[in-house]
Amino acid sequence: MVLKNILLLFFCLSATAGNAQEINFKLIDSTVTPKNTYDKFIGTDTHQFLYFTKDEIITKTNNTDKWVYTNYELGEPTNISLLNSLQILVFYKETNTIVFLDRFLNETLRIDLNTIQPSKIALWAENTKNQEVWLHNEISNSLEFYNYQSNITLSQTIPFSEKPLQLTADFNTAYVLFDSKICSYNIYGTKLHCTDHSAIENIFLNNKYVVATNNKNEFLLFDKSLNALSSSSILQNNWQDFSVRNEKLYIYNGSNVYTYQLTLSSN
Repeated sequence: MVLKNILLLFFCLSATAGNAQEINFKLIDSTVTPKNTYDKFIGTDTHQFLYFTKDEIITKTNNTDKWVYTNYELGEPTNISLLNSLQILVFYKETNTIVFLDRFLNETLRIDLNTIQPSKIALWAENTKNQEVWLHNEISNSLEFYNYQSNITLSQTIPFSEKPLQLTADFNTAYVLFDSKICSYNIYGTKLHCTDHSAIENIFLNNKYVVATNNKNEFLLFDKSLNALSSSSILQNNWQDFSVRNEKLYIYNGSNVYTYQLTLSSN
């Protein structure tokens, strides 16, 4: 069975109220992409455009229109935030630089973190609201809520005991993946929640959930307070990347992007 023939992915949940619930992922669309053209699938924006990278090249497309941003000077993007499709954040760890792109992938702003004072060496950067970003500062090994317009760190967590493996965020909360746990923090630098985990490799946010994958190709579901809800093995192991947005799961296997609608039902 190939991935496109899978119509439903089922998650059995244990809700906080104790009622058995089921999360269904129903296949609603698939988009063919040029085979092996892209190295990584980044995700989608609010208008359902797909974003990919290959080396230093960022591509936005819906298979009809296509825009490309390339910056060989800065190296390969470390992470790309699609939280605001009109102000896309691209972070380059190699050169310690943040770039903002408009919806046509034109560069609108570049922040060289090497030139600001006090110095910041970032491991991860994620977009948020207004003129702020979330930064993990390697010098202090802490998460900062930073206003780049005024060059002011508005808040900062206490130093971490280990280095983050991944940072993802929405407008109010940042979620940090460590080697043995996931923790969430608010814009005041306060730790909100933590949960231990076993071998989680990636985390993504949607409106209601934190979705993760582990090294067994399992999808794990947490609520926004990081209570574990469910885990399930995907029926195929040939997928490369996944993303989550607006109750939809997107799975990329190197030649197709499959879109699944997430619905919640009670038994």
